[in-house]
Amino acid sequence: MSAPDDIFKDLCSTRTVQSNRNGFFNEFYQEVKSSCGEKWLNNYFSKLKSNEARILSVFNDRECCDTVLGVLENVAPVFKFKDAIFGQQRKAQADKAFLLGKFKEGLILANLAVMRTPKDAEDFLGHCYLTRSSVLIGLGEGEKALTDLKMATVFGIDSKKNPDYFLRSAQAYALLGEKMRCEIAMKVAENLLNGPTDRTRFTRSEIEKIVPKPKAPSMEIPEVSGGQNPDLYNASKSIKLVESPDKGRFIVSNDHIKTGDTLLVEDPIAACLLSDFFGSHCHNCFTKLFAPIPCEFCSGLAFCSPQCMGEACSTYHRFECHYMDLLIGSGMSILCFIALRIFTQATSVENGLTIANRLIENMCSHSVERKPDDLLQRSVMAAFLLRILQKVEYFGRRTTEAVCPSALEIQVGAALLGLLQVLQFNVHEIYGTSITGDHAYDNSKVIYVGAGIFGTGSYFNHECWPSVTRHFVGKKIVLTSTRPMEPNDIVSENYGPVFTRKNLKERQRDLRARYLFDCNCIPCRENWPLFQKLDKNVRFKCPSANCGAVLRYPKDLSKDVRCSGCRKIVSLKESVVKVIKVGEMYREAAEAMKDQETDKALGLFKEAINIFFDVAVLPHKDTLIAQQSLRTCLADKGTKFDNRTTV
Repeated sequence: MSAPDDIFKDLCSTRTVQSNRNGFFNEFYQEVKSSCGEKWLNNYFSKLKSNEARILSVFNDRECCDTVLGVLENVAPVFKFKDAIFGQQRKAQADKAFLLGKFKEGLILANLAVMRTPKDAEDFLGHCYLTRSSVLIGLGEGEKALTDLKMATVFGIDSKKNPDYFLRSAQAYALLGEKMRCEIAMKVAENLLNGPTDRTRFTRSEIEKIVPKPKAPSMEIPEVSGGQNPDLYNASKSIKLVESPDKGRFIVSNDHIKTGDTLLVEDPIAACLLSDFFGSHCHNCFTKLFAPIPCEFCSGLAFCSPQCMGEACSTYHRFECHYMDLLIGSGMSILCFIALRIFTQATSVENGLTIANRLIENMCSHSVERKPDDLLQRSVMAAFLLRILQKVEYFGRRTTEAVCPSALEIQVGAALLGLLQVLQFNVHEIYGTSITGDHAYDNSKVIYVGAGIFGTGSYFNHECWPSVTRHFVGKKIVLTSTRPMEPNDIVSENYGPVFTRKNLKERQRDLRARYLFDCNCIPCRENWPLFQKLDKNVRFKCPSANCGAVLRYPKDLSKDVRCSGCRKIVSLKESVVKVIKVGEMYREAAEAMKDQETDKALGLFKEAINIFFDVAVLPHKDTLIAQQSLRTCLADKGTKFDNRTTV
């Protein structure tokens, strides 16, 4: 019988392949495993030394190939089709809602009309965009209305003969405060109507009532502190990559680092949106959708702009489009989507192989420690993903429908299998802050919308109270220091368990099961107590040079104390004064957060935390709260999803 921790470890590993056990892949894999038998699995498959040999095995070995080929031969497109009649019905309902002034209801209906109407339904899709532009003007969304008007011309509306196009353009420009363009659009409409009419006079009267909306501030993408690192992509010069036999490759400080320094700003090598958010967020940039732009061929997902749609549909989505519902229905994890995306977004098969093999070579996979059934499961998933690539003619037009892969396809299958091992330990969840009320901090929570693999970001090791925090600007990861560091200090991230919420035994169990290592960070070595069991006492650094001893808060501030480390008589008066000042700054920063003065709060937290670490050490309850508040303020600078109103 397996030990409970082994069962938990196996479950964690399985979840990185199958996020939904109700998907058909679980049944497919169990059938393969049953057909090959334990003897073959343990005595033959477990002895295979390369990913290429494992892929060849599942396609060719008689113990499992019949089952594998039998399923893969039946892989066929499954996706959400367009529906012209449905689109026409929703457009008519949207027009009615607009006339009644029910703009939010109208937007929902117009979105459905745009999403479901085929592009080849004469010029009807263009009229759907025209309808939605009117609704968007009613909602005060001038920029989005202009986008829809442009899309209307793409799908059949002849603007040169359509005065409504220019009347709506004029209103949209008025909403943006662009008076000159507004007037030009009105003049064109009047010329098309052979002079002023009741329609143009009514539009002018409506324009006079418009108060331009202030432009929403764009998200701030910070620059790395201290300049770009020449050796680490998108990283600060303040950090460097080192290697050791027990820890592998990891990041340490290359210089003195202050609290609040930006150490990394990096785009993902590949990132995928979770399928739960396909209807609410852009498939390409993860922005929350308001007036979605659809794929031209499917209705299963959407984009925030023509630019995102064009970028996706000219690269990865043209391969994934007709099989998206099949992929979702398989129950495969987000890691499998990322493995596939590394190839579908590549400029060529060879480029995809180069990127994949570089990741496999440079990142931890723990392949030697994997059980045979874990490797078989990932091999079968890699075969399934390879079959998708075959079916979409990723390798070019095939002369046969046969499943058995060519030599090049075997290379890709082996790379997919390698990625399915590497991604288990190196992917970051991508998230934003959901705002549900008027106060940015009191009414917010973290929403995980996707995941991505980051080249430099994957090198940061774990600690149960990390020295950096992360937030996201779109898909970009931003890592910021939460305490000062000396040269050659480990610069740590957190992989999930933190000492404030889970005790040592729980943390070690989670990390061993999910990431296959025993944590040896300071909170683990010293067995720091849970947050609710922490007191507010301060532990001071000995003020003597080169002494690393830690001293308790003195009972009598008027008396000097003997250091237990260097044995010198030292005074802690100056250290105590600094800690008192730190407490005052923490309270002032908390008040700034209460007043939603984020920049002021950030400045105070950074300065106060630097002062604290100059004279004292963790764990210290107020400083832990301050570091968490710093994280919250930094997240406020990143991706935010406004969920205060639903349309």
